[in-house]
Amino acid sequence: MKKNLFLTILILGAAFITSQFSVAAVNDNSQKMQGYISLNNSITKEVEPNIALITFSVENTADSAEKAVLDNNTTSAKIIEALKLISNNEADIIKTSNFSVNPVYTTTSSGKRTIKNYVAVNSVNVETKDITKVAKLIDTAIANGANRTDNLMFSIEDNKSICKEQYPLLIKDLKDTADVLAKSIGTSVSGLKYLNVSCNTENIASNGRFYAKSNMAMDSVSSESAISTPIESGKVKIRIYVNADFYVK
Repeated sequence: MKKNLFLTILILGAAFITSQFSVAAVNDNSQKMQGYISLNNSITKEVEPNIALITFSVENTADSAEKAVLDNNTTSAKIIEALKLISNNEADIIKTSNFSVNPVYTTTSSGKRTIKNYVAVNSVNVETKDITKVAKLIDTAIANGANRTDNLMFSIEDNKSICKEQYPLLIKDLKDTADVLAKSIGTSVSGLKYLNVSCNTENIASNGRFYAKSNMAMDSVSSESAISTPIESGKVKIRIYVNADFYVK
């Protein structure tokens, strides 16, 4: 857990401009002439991910666009059915996306550009709340015809509870610091001028491509002797920020 504290003491300064959650106190004429203390605080929490998003790709070539599409659809349907057998139908989401079919051109010795064949590409997206199944999902998809795993990302389904837990702690810390600073310059905190908070989640993404570890795994992913793709999820970072301006008198 990392914690940072930045502070600035401003007299008759300008308020922050921000697009994040903020609260500005209503000022009367006397407050407009008051000085204020501006403080920033942040904390980073590392938590175990509870959701994984995986993208599998099926790429194939054929002499005609129709054949390329047919072969791709057949393989993609096989992958989806195999994934459904090991997934939780109520919690997991499996769907296709980003389908395309394009001609591949070649140039003859006479300089004429002709179509050599067609390439079809289809992606199957899987969202699972069972992190322990990620390796099995990857091996199952590849064993049933997926050429590669193009995307693997770990995240947290909802960071609101963590943010709500940390906001009061950070705000109290800022208020306590403002009181100390105000006292050190012979004044005291008289109210809140401005408050801004934000909470951001840094997901864990892998740009690598995963393949079945052995022919044994491709022949029988469910076999006890199959070698699973090694997966380490790591931890998701949640960064909570608080900025506050306190009036002094």
